Formats: sequence, C-alpha cells, structure tokens
Amino acid sequence: MSQDQQTPQEALASIRATRASVAPAMRYPVAYDLAYGAVCGLLVAGQGMPQPWSLLVLPVALGGLAIMVMWWRRKFGWWVSGYSPKRARWAAFGLLAVFLCLIGLSLYGRFVGPWWLFMVSGALGFIAAIVGSRVWLAVWRRELAETVE
Repeated sequence: MSQDQQTPQEALASIRATRASVAPAMRYPVAYDLAYGAVCGLLVAGQGMPQPWSLLVLPVALGGLAIMVMWWRRKFGWWVSGYSPKRARWAAFGLLAVFLCLIGLSLYGRFVGPWWLFMVSGALGFIAAIVGSRVWLAVWRRELAETVE
C-alpha cells in the first residue's frame, strides 16, 4: 500500500473504478487491425511459400508482432495476453484452431498443390485475424465489465 494508507474498501473501489474505465475508453486505430491481420496472414502464408521465402517470412512476421506489442505498451501502458482472461481465452483458442487449419491448407498447397494455395490461406488468415481480434476484444470487455459489478 502507499503512504496515504487506503482502507480495503477504498482500494477495492479504486480497482473497480479503474477496471470500469479501461475497456470502454480503449480506442485504437484501424491500422492496428490491418497490421495484425497482415502479420498473421504472413505467418499462415509463409508456411506454404517456396524456399527461401518460407524461411525469410517467419522472422519478419514475428518481428512485426513484437513491434506491435511494443507500440501497444507505449501507447496504453499495459498489455494483455490473449490467453490470460478466462472467457476471452476461448476466442484466442478458436482463432488458434482456425490458424492451424489455414497453415495446414498452406502446407498442403506447398507439398501437394496447387502452388498458389498459400496466397488464399494467407488472405483467409488476414481476415480471420481481424475478425478474431474484434471478437476477443468484445468478450474481454464483457468479462471485464462483469467482474466490476
């Protein structure tokens, strides 16, 4: 506790007020969604790309994710892992399942054909990332609001 010694009730009220104000006040640019979609699309498509592109795309996409996390922390001062909120993590697991299927599709195109299937799976990964991100955010906001009450 701080020097001004809050009572437990005051501390709880402060926590509730902060939680209630965080999720609704959080606005971020559509460019963040587009960047996240592009990075995830690259991660999916990269698995089906011919060599050496397959090896080059992975560090670029992972670096893009790292830059996005750093930007978020600088802008908002915090970061929430997609898997930590109890209810919202299921949206993240659902998105992971979609990505695994799309990576499988991308690999199928690489080893069986057609060769251009990685472009289709990457485009679908781009769309899935944006939709999945917004679904996760809606579930997280609802979860955060319910725990305040």
